[in-house]
Amino acid sequence: RRRRPVRRVRRGEVAGLDLKTGDACNICYSDDGFLIGCGEQHVVCRSCRWAALRAVVGDVTQTEKLVCGCLTVKDKPALEGMAEAADKSLQALIAAPPTDTAELQEFNMEMAQVTRQFQVATPPPDMFQRKVAEWLELTRRRSEEHLYHACHHPGCPMDNWILRSDFDETYRADGSVNWVCRAGHRNSVLPSQAEINEMNRNILSHPEHYTDRCGHDAMALRRFRLCPECVVAGLLTMAVHEEGCKQWPGGSRGHRHCFCWHCTKKWGDECNHGVACLDPGIQQVRRAADGAGGEKLELGFVKGEEYMQWIRSGRSCPETVFPTGRVLGETRQGLLNMEDRNELQRWIAEGTR
Repeated sequence: RRRRPVRRVRRGEVAGLDLKTGDACNICYSDDGFLIGCGEQHVVCRSCRWAALRAVVGDVTQTEKLVCGCLTVKDKPALEGMAEAADKSLQALIAAPPTDTAELQEFNMEMAQVTRQFQVATPPPDMFQRKVAEWLELTRRRSEEHLYHACHHPGCPMDNWILRSDFDETYRADGSVNWVCRAGHRNSVLPSQAEINEMNRNILSHPEHYTDRCGHDAMALRRFRLCPECVVAGLLTMAVHEEGCKQWPGGSRGHRHCFCWHCTKKWGDECNHGVACLDPGIQQVRRAADGAGGEKLELGFVKGEEYMQWIRSGRSCPETVFPTGRVLGETRQGLLNMEDRNELQRWIAEGTR
């Protein structure tokens, strides 16, 4: 005789079979329970299954220890099976309400909670299945948020966001930091103010020259600089000068941009070994309006010798001069929490090695 092929039931699929086990519900320990589909073979009663599913779909941030504590967002067959069984049992009771007074009262209370939470007058036949499917999609999207640049306009949905990889290929490659979402909102992809402040603090922490005569060019150089072209592209790249001439990086290898460490101008086009360039000072960076409804990063400078003199004497803290304005020295130091000159002197004495 020919035997029929038998397919094994996967662990999570038993949640949709709605078979009574004869065991008490593992949540309320009263009514008979139905298998949840977890590895521990926990069971829940009809009412606790409804309540558990309402709790699950009501919070997209909770994706672990669901229902009985065993399920996670990855247990899709079990959650979908529970939703299907919950819909069947709910529709069956709507069609034929309980005759027992206590059971009818419990059912009416459950219906009131369902209609209030899901904002429906009458639960549709696939209500729990639909809500679980929506919850699974929302958790999937939430897990992928880090792959996107979000639109800064309040309430703009994720469908209008842009993938970080697409932004880098389409906008960043052309030197642009601005993009427009599908709804027409203009956005700027720039470092946060906290990141900008931290970078400015790092630069100002060591205003001293680490060498008075660099190789080949015999110029005084500081240890740290921001790559100017990276700033134009909306990035904060901290560069470190170890040794050698004023060209960084030496031999134009190791970084996509090449600039003069002394004057910070583009190497080859604006400066080279034959130019006796001038040091504009200690770099600072800030966000500024780009004149087209977006934002950009711009570099400014603090006069190095005057800043060193202020650290020593406390007189006349030099301002930061940006292309579009100035920031008072006292204001800058206060915003960066760098008003303690004794601490600044200690950092300078410690050096950069």
